[in-house]
Amino acid sequence: MAKHLITQRRFLPYFCTQFLGAFNDNVYRYAFAILITYFLAEEHRGIYVNSALVAFILPFFLFGAITGQLADKYEKAWLIRQIKLAEIVIMLGGCIALYFQNVPGMLAVLFALGAQSSFFGPIKYSILPQHVKPNEILSANAYVEAGTFIAILMGQVLGGALSEQQSYLPYLMVAIVSFAVLGWFSARMIPDAPAASPDLKLSFNIFTKTIEIIKMARADHGVFQSILANSWFWFFGALVLTLFPVFAIEVLNGNPKVAIVLLATFTVGIALGSFACSIFSAGRVELGLVPIGALGMSLFTWNLSSAIIDPGDQMRTLVQVLAEPGVLWALFNLVMIAFFAGLFIVPLYTYMQTKSCESKRSRIIAVNNIINSLFMIVAGGLGIALDAAGFSVMEIFKIVAVLNLIVALYILSQIPEYFLRLVSWLLAHCVYRIRKEDLDKIPETGPALLVCNHVSFFDPPILLGVLPRPARFVMWYGFYELPIAGRLFRWLKSIPIGNRRERPELVKAAFDNIAEELQAGRLVVVFPEGAITRDGEVSKFQPGIDEILKRTPVPVIPLALRGVWGTWSSRKRGSALKGWPTGFMKKLTVVAGDPVAPEDATRLSMHDKVKALRGDEK
Repeated sequence: MAKHLITQRRFLPYFCTQFLGAFNDNVYRYAFAILITYFLAEEHRGIYVNSALVAFILPFFLFGAITGQLADKYEKAWLIRQIKLAEIVIMLGGCIALYFQNVPGMLAVLFALGAQSSFFGPIKYSILPQHVKPNEILSANAYVEAGTFIAILMGQVLGGALSEQQSYLPYLMVAIVSFAVLGWFSARMIPDAPAASPDLKLSFNIFTKTIEIIKMARADHGVFQSILANSWFWFFGALVLTLFPVFAIEVLNGNPKVAIVLLATFTVGIALGSFACSIFSAGRVELGLVPIGALGMSLFTWNLSSAIIDPGDQMRTLVQVLAEPGVLWALFNLVMIAFFAGLFIVPLYTYMQTKSCESKRSRIIAVNNIINSLFMIVAGGLGIALDAAGFSVMEIFKIVAVLNLIVALYILSQIPEYFLRLVSWLLAHCVYRIRKEDLDKIPETGPALLVCNHVSFFDPPILLGVLPRPARFVMWYGFYELPIAGRLFRWLKSIPIGNRRERPELVKAAFDNIAEELQAGRLVVVFPEGAITRDGEVSKFQPGIDEILKRTPVPVIPLALRGVWGTWSSRKRGSALKGWPTGFMKKLTVVAGDPVAPEDATRLSMHDKVKALRGDEK
């Protein structure tokens, strides 16, 4: 991770500002939840808690179109300072509502906090690409997501502690105003972030503009899919997190400190998941983590719903609850739900930031907030309906687990190549020690033809796992006729090819597909030898390279695999995959050479370059 980020002015004041904002919101929100659950409402606690969620989230839906326009039109650091001033005023109103213990007034303050947060939301993520480098943005998002949930936990701990007794309310009032002021001071140190679209004409027609920016976001299918997946995360989180106080009192029969511990375990898990995502991704946007995260969330939510815990006859302290059989298992499942949630959400935010157009980025993020809020409102409504219908907390967890599993399978069907790419990375690094050399020479965007020596059956998975971008592999058609492997290659959108004598129609289709992929700006990987080497040397290249470049002139990147010869999947013993596996944890190297202009690339010149890259190490 880019550890230095957290110490630099281009990131630290922004991080502190968003941290304090999330912290203070949750001090107030959780104090409200505790007051409602334990003091102000004996019946229908779930309905009140979900009503509070709707009150906080509704402004994101109502004002999202306006907030996105403002964030694109004006300098972002100045906007943040105005938003933090508004927070001070809102928290003063919160003090009045708390003093009179006026529930409608508290809900109104929650609505105002939601409005203030909705204006901050588009800036929160669109400002990052202006202040951090492209290779730092995933780490920056990991810090932000982990920091946000830690702030949520700390805010809820303080909010819970200051609402345990009504005599503590004056301290709660001082706290919420003080932290709002601190947030304003930190906002004053955020470096300027110039407006992305200063000439943008503002429209305050909420309905029309909302429809317009949603249509704008839908124009980029990948970004819009990431928005929908992100929104599902908040649907899931809204249902699960808002049930924690109810779970604490109805299932565990614990006091308010028990609810805080539940949130602590969740926060620890999501922080670990966020940082693990940064490590697994190795600085790139790794969407393959998203379906893995979703599947893990479903598995452990179901496990949580199946925990058997005796609620006892009277309210218990934290120590008494932890001593009950089954509670530690429930806490473990909460940590794992959150861990996989971190793997799920960080790549989605990073993808949305990096793939959206800079001049429209704030409005794209505003669309994300609008749809997030819509999903969360639906989640709140579903929570109210299920509570009113008599479903228990554990039954609701089961329903959420099943719904999330359906979403996980849908995501997997949409991005199977990303999932398989991640699986390839994990498997390759479990079997070999792989070193990458000069892979930054592969262009971050645009088309390129990658040519590599062919040493083993595992060459494609090795490359799939280490290349900085997804790529299309040209594969021998025989692999497509294998029951399982054929399905995997189709998921990867690989391109089958044969020889001209036996399958001339397949050869023509292959070159057509290669041209289409290159014209679409993608990477295409070919093994020009046409077969796995039988002696470890780089065999002569077939003429396909010349035909590809004649039809679609693109840069050519030479690649070489070193150290693969002699592994189980090579032909050193006569045939591959024969006998016991060998070469376990052997050190391999994947090396890239300088890009070659299409007019200078031929099968002969590329053969010499690949052979030189390979060197003497087979």
